[in-house]
Amino acid sequence: MGQYHKVYNVDKQEMINAHGINNGLKLVEQVGHDLSTSTALFLLLANSNGRGGGDVREHELVGSWAGDRVVVQGDYAEPNDKGFISNTDRYRDISNDVFNMLRSTMEGI
Repeated sequence: MGQYHKVYNVDKQEMINAHGINNGLKLVEQVGHDLSTSTALFLLLANSNGRGGGDVREHELVGSWAGDRVVVQGDYAEPNDKGFISNTDRYRDISNDVFNMLRSTMEGI
């Protein structure tokens, strides 16, 4: 088996389920390729896209998490872990929107 991870934005009460962006749920399955969870997180957190060469195409989600508190939490997390989120059911799943952001901004690069 293994531990399955999701990304949570504590401030916006949003989350990304890796299956929703065609990634595996294990940490190692979410990094190292163009349409990965790690790429999505990097784009969501960017605070100055569109001001220079090498930036990605404009999209409303790029930078939308800049400055927010974000936690990557596995299903084996325990209450004494830093940033532990106890009630993950209240988070809105934006995975489909994030997948569309990745396709829009990363295709052809």
